[in-house]
Amino acid sequence: MARTNKDFNNKRNELLEKIWNIFITNGYEDTTLSFIIRTLNISKGAFYHYFSSKEECADAAVEMYVKRWFKEITEQDVKELKSDERLKQIILMGIQTASNNSEQNEKINSPSNAIFHQKLIVSIVKQFAPFYAEIISQGVEEGIFNVTYPLETAEMILTLSNFYLDIDLFKWSEETIISKVTAFEELLTRSLGAENNTFSFVSEFFGLR
Repeated sequence: MARTNKDFNNKRNELLEKIWNIFITNGYEDTTLSFIIRTLNISKGAFYHYFSSKEECADAAVEMYVKRWFKEITEQDVKELKSDERLKQIILMGIQTASNNSEQNEKINSPSNAIFHQKLIVSIVKQFAPFYAEIISQGVEEGIFNVTYPLETAEMILTLSNFYLDIDLFKWSEETIISKVTAFEELLTRSLGAENNTFSFVSEFFGLR
């Protein structure tokens, strides 16, 4: 039985890899269930063996992608560091990963992928927030941060960074980006009760300082 379950999961994950690419390339809104089944080259019965609907396979593909991204980032986390340095490293890794996937991000931000993009942001916030909250709580204990609600603060930071700072989505001008990033740094500083310039590395990354 264990081997059967393993085979099922392996095949399902193999299909999810292809499904992720289908939605990214074709757009969630423009992709029908029949198109997915045809592109996967499987029967309708085989599809329903693994997924109950187009929405379920989309949710599963997003979850798989975000979990993989989470694993890649958290494996590089150095728990021995102070909380502000840990948070800096995690934020920079997230920004770097997003920057390395600019072509994919552009497709995710297309009008036909609005729902898919929304699913992705929700999944990122749910997956990463507890981890961010752990680092924030460490900062409170160290006296570096002053936060009453670590988890909720983490959720807001993640939502802003993955939506508000999405340059491809908002099409910010270069001058506008400077003020947006500076405002984001100030928001981070105030929401975490951190010292000034604690998060100046964000604008430095974007070459704004």
